[in-house]
Amino acid sequence: MKTKLLLMTLLLAGCSTQPPPMSNAAQDWIDYGQLRAENGWLKQSQSKLTKLDSDGYLTPELYMAYENGYEQGRATYCAQNAYMLGVTGKPYQGICDKLDPFFQQDYMSGRSSTAGSRL
Repeated sequence: MKTKLLLMTLLLAGCSTQPPPMSNAAQDWIDYGQLRAENGWLKQSQSKLTKLDSDGYLTPELYMAYENGYEQGRATYCAQNAYMLGVTGKPYQGICDKLDPFFQQDYMSGRSSTAGSRL
């Protein structure tokens, strides 16, 4: 049982550190940014992505594609019910604060509600 739990933890941890695309195709970088935002992850800086891009594909244009994809994904992520996100105990890293000033407040209300214990 402990082995299964450890394996699942490692698999989930690996998902959160998804590497950038090994491609110079703008659509790959758009998709990468969109996926990160839809998972609620923070936007990576160009310098951070440059360090992670060991093959040197990232250009200023591809970073702009990543940013555009991230903003599309962020709009999708922030359209969800913040209260229910909190009730289900999923983490929130503040990516909606500029789009919806009440998102975090609603999320925290959901986190502290008793509804989560009934799900």
